[in-house]
Amino acid sequence: MLYFILFFNKKIKAILWYLILIALFYGPYATALGKQEKPKLVIVIDDIGHQRASAEAALALPGRLTLALLPFTPFSKEVAVKASDFGKEVILHSPMSAISPSKDAGFGALTSAQDEKYFLQTFNSQLNFLPGVRGVSNHMGSALTSQKIPMQWLMEQLKLRNLYFLDSRTTKLSKAARVAEANGVPYLERKFFLDNVVNQQAIIRKIEEAVNYSRKKGLAVAIGHPYPETLMLLSERLPEIERNGVDLVWASQALTEPSSLIDENFKYSVR
Repeated sequence: MLYFILFFNKKIKAILWYLILIALFYGPYATALGKQEKPKLVIVIDDIGHQRASAEAALALPGRLTLALLPFTPFSKEVAVKASDFGKEVILHSPMSAISPSKDAGFGALTSAQDEKYFLQTFNSQLNFLPGVRGVSNHMGSALTSQKIPMQWLMEQLKLRNLYFLDSRTTKLSKAARVAEANGVPYLERKFFLDNVVNQQAIIRKIEEAVNYSRKKGLAVAIGHPYPETLMLLSERLPEIERNGVDLVWASQALTEPSSLIDENFKYSVR
């Protein structure tokens, strides 16, 4: 009888030690699985500010979206003031010179012809036009973003102002992300343009590509424009995207994601 009790106690102790070892070695792994983050999708609506109707439609879109506002336009300041009430983040969509002479970035653009003093005056005028911006992206800019010196001037200012940079990637020669990283400026890069082709089926395909990419990589950054087709389709599909397990996030919420780093393997749209 005594032998049976001692044997039974040893068995209990062995089982307890086995359970403890399982908890020690597999507990953290199980916890990590349980806390696995949902894929994230950043959607930016560019070129906001020229028309009130499209600006208001962009504000009304469901979810956490980022609105890229053009400075010196009739309605961009109004949108910047309203944005937080609609759950939107705003960034300066800084006009920058393009490679093609036929592409005009607009009034108050940054160009490679400017010296440092005039460049910084121009950039500060852009920033001061819009209240509450969290970051900066390039409007056009295929020429300027490919040049290291003006990008250095830009990133130094962003660092001082605690702003991030979103590279629209309008050229494969862009140096913006590299210079941002060298200066400790948080940055993201555009992966998808949703509406280079402005028809419903093409936009739907691009939305689906962005969602699928976010599921695969953990994060996708997509840029659309305030075209009626784009705004209508996003209004319809964004709630469904979130119901299906993808988080819509502001650009600032995705800055630390590994897939925000430079991706050399996609097509560019020269602007």
